[in-house]
Amino acid sequence: MLNTWLERGLQLDMKTTIVATGITQQANNFDCGVHVLYIITKMIEVEKNGKLLEYLEKGGLPVEWGTAEIVANYRQEVRDLFISLVESDT
Repeated sequence: MLNTWLERGLQLDMKTTIVATGITQQANNFDCGVHVLYIITKMIEVEKNGKLLEYLEKGGLPVEWGTAEIVANYRQEVRDLFISLVESDT
């Protein structure tokens, strides 16, 4: 889906490589999905302002998008959201 969005929305040829230089890899066995969700969320936010292509043309995504602390905070936000949704449904 991301490839389709990038191809259609930004008219990118998917031979283009999106580089996330310097973004930290998770230090555990369970945060990979959280990292991916966070980066995609940031990409969508930036694209709402029409700036994603600008980032990609400059050579990659900002390093600060993927620090371990930011992703840990995002994991907690996602967890809290799920809990609130479950609690509101009961």
